[in-house]
Amino acid sequence: MNYRHAFHAGNHADVVKHLVLIYCLAHLKRKPAAFAVLDTHAGPGLYDLHSAEAQRSPEWKHGIGRLWGWAGAPAPIGAYLDAVAAFNDGARRFYPGSPALIAQALRAEDLLIACELHREDAAALRQRFAAAPNVHTHTRDGWEALGALLPPPRGRGLVLIDPPYEQPGELERAARALGPALQRFGNGVFIWWRPFKSGAGLDRADAEAAAQGARDSLRADFWIDAPRRDGKLVGSSVFIVNPPFGLEAALRVALPILADKLAHGAGGWRI
Repeated sequence: MNYRHAFHAGNHADVVKHLVLIYCLAHLKRKPAAFAVLDTHAGPGLYDLHSAEAQRSPEWKHGIGRLWGWAGAPAPIGAYLDAVAAFNDGARRFYPGSPALIAQALRAEDLLIACELHREDAAALRQRFAAAPNVHTHTRDGWEALGALLPPPRGRGLVLIDPPYEQPGELERAARALGPALQRFGNGVFIWWRPFKSGAGLDRADAEAAAQGARDSLRADFWIDAPRRDGKLVGSSVFIVNPPFGLEAALRVALPILADKLAHGAGGWRI
């Protein structure tokens, strides 16, 4: 594995993905019963935007960088910005990855299971949460974890699937993996992030996911310029199985605003 998310942390794709994640976590916390989260491709947990990796390709400047310090943002965006701000103490240096955002949202009785296969990132993840009793880190393949770690040791929860998409066919692999995962954890909320380069390719993946049992689903596409198969990523898609009540309405508020603020070309969105 060569993919390092530090080069892309805080970009437009992270903004949309993490906005959805924050909303879903808040929804889970509305009930007193404990929940668990499985993060299949977690990364190291926190990114220093002053690091050499982040400075080499400062995509965050056109993502979270355009939103930082926005007072009075609409509720879905404001909740996301508050979550990011909690890691910065007034500065603008750190961007939290998904395991950090999840761990921050957990109550004492809730649980995060975070998997990362990249050796250096897995070590950083393990060290970051060494003192957190309700965060379990695993140096293991995220696809294998979907079979081995579901259902989680709580009756309800969320699964975040965000692979690096380094290998050919990984989009189709994710769609096929949903079937067995849903059989093990049918009432869970599944958030599946995908790069948006080919609408037809995503349509085929969605059809496969539906065939695998993902029938109650919501898809949100977002792009900052005209999507293209090759070259720099300009769009992303989030596919949510068992979407929580109110998420679609929240995205219909947030996405047009984000498209206006983050686009540098023919930006847009659709649900």
